Amino acid sequence: MGVIEVEQDGQKYSAEFVLEENVITVLGDSGQESTQLGGMSEEATAHTLLRTLIRKGNIEPIATE
Repeated sequence: MGVIEVEQDGQKYSAEFVLEENVITVLGDSGQESTQLGGMSEEATAHTLLRTLIRKGNIEPIATE
């Protein structure tokens, strides 16, 4: 399991991701996104999936101080 962060529209988002049997899954607050790992790295694929969760509203930004 790993953790990734993305900054989008001035807000930071963080999510855990797992890789099992060549399928990567990013876990959001109210949903998840999965895809088969292709030519991109685990982290690059996880970032793409996290941006999908953000677009769908399935993850909240992390609190900033």
